[in-house]
Amino acid sequence: MLELWNRGRELRALRALDGATALLATGVGEAGMAVLQRLLATVFECGTGGTSAAVELARAGDALAGLSLDSAQSEAAARAWLAEAHRQRALERAQETKADPGQAVERLLGHPVWVLHHLDPLARRIRIVHVSTGRTAAEVSRAARLESHLLGRWFKGETRPDAAQRRTLARVLGVAPGWFGVQRDTVVDIALYQADDRCPCGVGAARFAASTLDERSLSAAWGRLGLYCIGCGQPYLIEPDGRLHPVPAIGTGHFTHEFGALGEKVRPDGYLGTELSHPWPIAHWHTPAGLNRRGALRIPDLYRTAPAEN
Repeated sequence: MLELWNRGRELRALRALDGATALLATGVGEAGMAVLQRLLATVFECGTGGTSAAVELARAGDALAGLSLDSAQSEAAARAWLAEAHRQRALERAQETKADPGQAVERLLGHPVWVLHHLDPLARRIRIVHVSTGRTAAEVSRAARLESHLLGRWFKGETRPDAAQRRTLARVLGVAPGWFGVQRDTVVDIALYQADDRCPCGVGAARFAASTLDERSLSAAWGRLGLYCIGCGQPYLIEPDGRLHPVPAIGTGHFTHEFGALGEKVRPDGYLGTELSHPWPIAHWHTPAGLNRRGALRIPDLYRTAPAEN
């Protein structure tokens, strides 16, 4: 239900929306569409009160029907599409629960999840990097010598930092300044959500093992096998051209997976993409002590070096 919103759901929804926007902003391909289905289902589960993985996956599949596999959208168009799909799902939930449709939409639009739909890439990037470091907003503000309210306003996308504040925030969070540059305010971080022929964790000599992604098939066309990185356990779906898309695992019942990296992050039916409550994709976020170890997380190599020119 919507009233069960908590920090875990907020983080799942934030990362699902960020990943889904990145996929829509490029030609997703067949494998990417299957990943998009899981991410969209997570948004539905977090923000419309859905409690069944099977139902929300099916509804996400319905929403994606007719969407082009290969046509890229602008970042703004991708966010608008996701918001409309979410709104339509809220109307469906109202019918399913025999609630008044007008009240259902009013509740959705007044719900904290809606703030996430309106976040531009800069606000999402700051939030994802910040929360993954495990530092509080107050700690970051003190380290950056910022007024305490500023970070909260940047999180919500209400304002944007000026040039000096961007440089300071990047330094404090351990990010290369270019990632917080004005030129990237509306550019999604696609490189977080697809890789070319090897896992970015850099462990395991780029070896993979094939195994089922969950206990049910996604669809006959998309199949149910994923490639799991031997090094970090991140599951992927692969395109014919070799592009790898990280995919959230979805557990049904008490799903015990052979890959230890996912063992504690797969939950009973109703918790879609539950590892999105943790830093995700797994391959990019790990502690200096190594993958799947406790401790403060290391900022991904992607963010510690200057972004590629678009």
